[in-house]
Amino acid sequence: MQHKKIENHNELKLVATLTSKKSRLDFVREVAKMDGGENILDCIQCGLCAGSCPTRFAMDYSPMQILKMVHLGMREEVLSSSTIWACTTCHTCATRCPRAVNLTNLMMSLRNMAIEENFVNKTKTETRFHQSFFEVVNKYGRLHEQTLMLKILKKTDMTSLFHNASLGWRLLRKGRLRLRPDKIEHVAELDKMLEKTSEANA
Repeated sequence: MQHKKIENHNELKLVATLTSKKSRLDFVREVAKMDGGENILDCIQCGLCAGSCPTRFAMDYSPMQILKMVHLGMREEVLSSSTIWACTTCHTCATRCPRAVNLTNLMMSLRNMAIEENFVNKTKTETRFHQSFFEVVNKYGRLHEQTLMLKILKKTDMTSLFHNASLGWRLLRKGRLRLRPDKIEHVAELDKMLEKTSEANA
C-alpha cells in the first residue's frame, strides 16, 4: 500500500479498510500498554488537543488525528509521522483532555517505538536531534550545547555552519558558553537510572 498524507476522516477510514483487522488490533493493543496509552480508547475526538497544541503548524497530522489513526491501527502512518517529533511535551493537551488521555506521554512512547522499529520520519532531523541529545546527556550527565550542535549540524551545509560559528563566537565572548563539557559528580547513579529505564521498556 502506498503511503501519503491523509487529509480527512473519510480517507482515514478508507486506509483502515485496506489494513488487516488483526494487524490493526495488534497495534491498538500495543499502544494501550504503553505509558500514556492507557486511556486511548476513551478519546471522543472533541478536538481540544488539536486546537490547544502550540506546534500544530509544524505537524503533518494533528494530535487528534494521530489518536484516530491509532484507533484504526495505522502503524506505519503513525510511526513515520512528524507529529510525534514536533510535540514539545508542554502537557497542554493532557491537561485539557476531558477523558484524561495522557497524549504527551503517548507521544514520547510512540517516538521510542518509532526508533525501535526503524521508522524514519519525513524530515529526519528530529530523530537525529533526540538521539544526539540522549547521547550527550548519557555521556556527561547534563547537556553540553556545543557537542549537541556538532552532532546535529550538517557538515555540508556551509551557510548553517558559518551562521552557528558566528553565533557561538558571540556567546563565547560574553561568557555564555563552556568550551569543555562538565560531568556530573555521581555518574554511576545516572547509569543505574538509565539501566532501570531500559529494563522497564524491555
